[in-house]
Amino acid sequence: MNIYEKAVEGLALEGHDACVVQQSSTDIGVWISVWSHDLHDAREFRIHDEEVNYWSSHYDEMMQRRQPAKLVS
Repeated sequence: MNIYEKAVEGLALEGHDACVVQQSSTDIGVWISVWSHDLHDAREFRIHDEEVNYWSSHYDEMMQRRQPAKLVS
């Protein structure tokens, strides 16, 4: 799983709707859908690379917590 896919999964763990969009071979990003109560509509935004890194790390941390501790012999 790459950093973008991990970021999408990390966002999903917290209840956010997101997806990976590759606009060209060198332009890949994570887009998140945000519901507007005032407009009764969803808007999509591309998150910044620092946010992708954060959410990818969040996913890794959550997956580590789910794994049982390994016994050392």
